[in-house]
Amino acid sequence: MARTVKATKVGLKEAELLVDSLCELVWIDLKSQYAGFEEMLQSRIRDAEEAILDAAKGKLAIIAGIGVMRKDLERAQRRFSRSNEVDELREFLADLTGRIFRLREANDKVVESLKSVLNPNLNAIEIVEKFASDLQRSAGTWERNGRAIDESIHELCDDHEPAELRNFEHFISKQGYDALVEIPAHSSSDEDA
Repeated sequence: MARTVKATKVGLKEAELLVDSLCELVWIDLKSQYAGFEEMLQSRIRDAEEAILDAAKGKLAIIAGIGVMRKDLERAQRRFSRSNEVDELREFLADLTGRIFRLREANDKVVESLKSVLNPNLNAIEIVEKFASDLQRSAGTWERNGRAIDESIHELCDDHEPAELRNFEHFISKQGYDALVEIPAHSSSDEDA
């Protein structure tokens, strides 16, 4: 049975509501996913920035310390060359060895602080992969809603000829008028199948 124009318009309006609902869902999902994606990337940069700046300052301090120790060593060498005082040089070198050890410890701390930057919980590539994966999961919902839209449109499409036409042709034939009127051959979807 053919739908009335009013029923068809109601059905089309319902399909439009489904489209609006899907568009809103996609937009909400995209905004939400993007906000999380952006926050994770910004967090990655913020965390790396602090550690990298601290490491750079630490390395500069180490280099400055080495410069001071080099000058101290040169002075100690000049004093030794004038005085030949071995014990004084030995004492200086022992102190210098302790200072070098402290610089190595400071450098180890710098290296350790950079490990969190080099091996984060999520690096930028993993953040992008997570974002794509989250979108893919959301897309499953979007596809289901898209399928519902297509189904509602398909329900509104009636490509069968009205039963009334066939009934009327049958009525003409029963009345005996088919001999006088040539009824054109019709193609129905039943015959095409």
